[in-house]
Amino acid sequence: MAARSSSASWHAGRMKGLVRLLRRIAVTVAGTVILAVGVVLLVAPGPGLLVIVLALIVFAVEYEWARRHLAGVRARARSAADKAAASRVATASAVLFGIGAIGLGGVLIFTDVLPVSGLGVGISVAFGGLTVLATTAYSLRELRRAGKAGEIGPAQTGAAEDLDEP
Repeated sequence: MAARSSSASWHAGRMKGLVRLLRRIAVTVAGTVILAVGVVLLVAPGPGLLVIVLALIVFAVEYEWARRHLAGVRARARSAADKAAASRVATASAVLFGIGAIGLGGVLIFTDVLPVSGLGVGISVAFGGLTVLATTAYSLRELRRAGKAGEIGPAQTGAAEDLDEP
Protein backbone atom coordinates (compact mmCIF):
# COMPACT_ATOMS: atom_id res chain seq x y z
CA MET A 1 0.00 0.00 0.00
CA ALA A 2 2.84 2.42 0.79
CA ALA A 3 4.41 1.77 -2.59
CA ARG A 4 1.15 2.60 -4.29
CA SER A 5 0.75 5.99 -2.51
CA SER A 6 4.35 6.96 -3.21
CA SER A 7 3.79 6.07 -6.86
CA ALA A 8 0.66 8.23 -6.93
CA SER A 9 2.45 11.20 -5.34
CA TRP A 10 5.38 10.77 -7.76
CA HIS A 11 2.89 10.79 -10.66
CA ALA A 12 1.11 13.88 -9.26
CA GLY A 13 4.43 15.69 -8.84
CA ARG A 14 5.45 14.84 -12.37
CA MET A 15 2.10 16.07 -13.74
CA LYS A 16 2.47 19.30 -11.78
CA GLY A 17 5.91 19.84 -13.30
CA LEU A 18 4.56 19.12 -16.78
CA VAL A 19 1.68 21.58 -16.31
CA ARG A 20 4.17 24.21 -15.08
CA LEU A 21 6.38 23.64 -18.12
CA LEU A 22 3.43 23.81 -20.54
CA ARG A 23 2.23 27.02 -18.88
CA ARG A 24 5.69 28.56 -19.21
CA ILE A 25 5.84 27.58 -22.89
CA ALA A 26 2.35 29.00 -23.54
CA VAL A 27 3.20 32.30 -21.80
CA THR A 28 6.47 32.55 -23.73
CA VAL A 29 4.82 31.89 -27.09
CA ALA A 30 1.88 34.25 -26.41
CA GLY A 31 4.17 37.01 -25.12
CA THR A 32 6.50 36.65 -28.09
CA VAL A 33 3.65 36.85 -30.61
CA ILE A 34 2.17 39.92 -28.88
CA LEU A 35 5.62 41.52 -28.72
CA ALA A 36 6.17 40.89 -32.45
CA VAL A 37 2.81 42.51 -33.25
CA GLY A 38 3.77 45.49 -31.06
CA VAL A 39 7.09 45.92 -32.85
CA VAL A 40 5.30 45.84 -36.23
CA LEU A 41 2.80 48.42 -34.94
CA LEU A 42 5.67 50.76 -34.05
CA VAL A 43 6.17 51.36 -37.77
CA ALA A 44 2.60 50.65 -38.93
CA PRO A 45 -0.41 52.70 -37.86
CA GLY A 46 -1.47 51.52 -34.45
CA PRO A 47 -0.73 51.56 -30.73
CA GLY A 48 2.65 49.80 -30.84
CA LEU A 49 3.86 50.85 -27.40
CA LEU A 50 0.59 49.79 -25.80
CA VAL A 51 0.84 46.34 -27.40
CA ILE A 52 4.45 46.02 -26.22
CA VAL A 53 3.32 46.84 -22.67
CA LEU A 54 0.64 44.16 -23.07
CA ALA A 55 3.39 41.69 -24.04
CA LEU A 56 5.30 42.66 -20.87
CA ILE A 57 2.15 42.00 -18.84
CA VAL A 58 1.86 38.53 -20.38
CA PHE A 59 5.56 37.80 -19.75
CA ALA A 60 5.19 39.05 -16.14
CA VAL A 61 2.84 36.15 -15.41
CA GLU A 62 5.83 33.81 -15.57
CA TYR A 63 9.08 35.81 -15.54
CA GLU A 64 10.59 37.99 -12.82
CA TRP A 65 12.56 40.14 -15.31
CA ALA A 66 9.29 41.18 -16.95
CA ARG A 67 7.76 42.12 -13.58
CA ARG A 68 10.76 44.37 -12.84
CA HIS A 69 10.59 46.08 -16.25
CA LEU A 70 6.81 46.42 -16.04
CA ALA A 71 7.08 48.28 -12.73
CA GLY A 72 9.49 50.79 -14.32
CA VAL A 73 7.34 51.19 -17.43
CA ARG A 74 4.24 51.79 -15.30
CA ALA A 75 6.04 54.45 -13.25
CA ARG A 76 7.31 56.27 -16.36
CA ALA A 77 3.90 56.05 -18.05
CA ARG A 78 2.14 57.38 -14.97
CA SER A 79 4.63 60.28 -14.71
CA ALA A 80 4.17 61.16 -18.39
CA ALA A 81 0.39 60.90 -18.09
CA ASP A 82 0.37 63.16 -15.02
CA LYS A 83 2.50 65.78 -16.77
CA ALA A 84 0.31 65.68 -19.87
CA ALA A 85 -2.92 65.87 -17.88
CA ALA A 86 -1.63 68.87 -15.93
CA SER A 87 -1.19 70.86 -19.16
CA ARG A 88 -4.35 72.22 -20.79
CA VAL A 89 -2.63 72.38 -24.18
CA ALA A 90 -1.41 68.77 -23.97
CA THR A 91 -4.86 67.58 -22.84
CA ALA A 92 -6.63 69.42 -25.65
CA SER A 93 -4.10 68.14 -28.17
CA ALA A 94 -4.54 64.56 -26.96
CA VAL A 95 -8.34 64.79 -27.20
CA LEU A 96 -8.17 66.30 -30.69
CA PHE A 97 -5.65 63.68 -31.78
CA GLY A 98 -7.82 60.87 -30.40
CA ILE A 99 -10.93 62.16 -32.17
CA GLY A 100 -8.95 62.71 -35.38
CA ALA A 101 -7.51 59.18 -35.25
CA ILE A 102 -10.99 57.70 -34.80
CA GLY A 103 -12.23 59.75 -37.78
CA LEU A 104 -9.25 58.72 -39.89
CA GLY A 105 -9.87 55.12 -38.92
CA GLY A 106 -13.45 55.44 -40.17
CA VAL A 107 -12.24 56.93 -43.45
CA LEU A 108 -9.72 54.11 -43.87
CA ILE A 109 -12.37 51.47 -43.19
CA PHE A 110 -15.15 52.80 -45.39
CA THR A 111 -13.32 54.36 -48.35
CA ASP A 112 -10.49 53.57 -50.74
CA VAL A 113 -9.27 57.18 -50.91
CA LEU A 114 -5.89 56.60 -49.26
CA PRO A 115 -3.27 54.09 -50.38
CA VAL A 116 -3.32 52.27 -47.03
CA SER A 117 -7.12 52.05 -46.83
CA GLY A 118 -8.53 48.84 -45.46
CA LEU A 119 -10.35 47.24 -42.58
CA GLY A 120 -7.28 46.20 -40.58
CA VAL A 121 -5.46 49.51 -40.82
CA GLY A 122 -8.66 51.47 -40.14
CA ILE A 123 -9.48 49.46 -37.04
CA SER A 124 -5.91 49.80 -35.81
CA VAL A 125 -5.91 53.59 -36.23
CA ALA A 126 -9.36 53.94 -34.62
CA PHE A 127 -8.24 51.73 -31.72
CA GLY A 128 -5.20 53.95 -31.28
CA GLY A 129 -7.49 56.99 -31.08
CA LEU A 130 -9.72 55.29 -28.52
CA THR A 131 -6.63 54.39 -26.52
CA VAL A 132 -5.49 58.02 -26.50
CA LEU A 133 -8.91 59.21 -25.33
CA ALA A 134 -9.15 56.51 -22.65
CA THR A 135 -5.70 57.20 -21.25
CA THR A 136 -6.34 60.96 -21.30
CA ALA A 137 -9.61 60.49 -19.40
CA TYR A 138 -7.91 58.18 -16.90
CA SER A 139 -5.06 60.65 -16.38
CA LEU A 140 -7.45 63.53 -15.80
CA ARG A 141 -9.49 61.46 -13.33
CA GLU A 142 -6.35 60.47 -11.41
CA LEU A 143 -5.09 64.06 -11.44
CA ARG A 144 -8.42 65.31 -10.09
CA ARG A 145 -8.42 62.59 -7.41
CA ALA A 146 -4.86 63.49 -6.37
CA GLY A 147 -5.81 67.19 -6.26
CA LYS A 148 -8.76 66.49 -3.98
CA ALA A 149 -6.55 64.39 -1.72
CA GLY A 150 -4.06 67.28 -1.52
CA GLU A 151 -1.22 65.24 -3.05
CA ILE A 152 -0.44 67.86 -5.72
CA GLY A 153 -0.39 71.61 -5.81
CA PRO A 154 -3.13 73.81 -7.26
CA ALA A 155 -0.99 74.81 -10.25
CA GLN A 156 -1.02 71.22 -11.51
CA THR A 157 -4.79 70.71 -11.31
CA GLY A 158 -5.73 73.37 -13.89
CA ALA A 159 -6.86 70.99 -16.64
CA ALA A 160 -8.73 68.73 -14.24
CA GLU A 161 -10.54 71.64 -12.56
CA ASP A 162 -11.84 72.86 -15.92
CA LEU A 163 -13.78 69.62 -16.28
CA ASP A 164 -15.57 70.18 -12.94
CA GLU A 165 -17.01 73.53 -14.04
CA PRO A 166 -20.37 73.51 -15.85
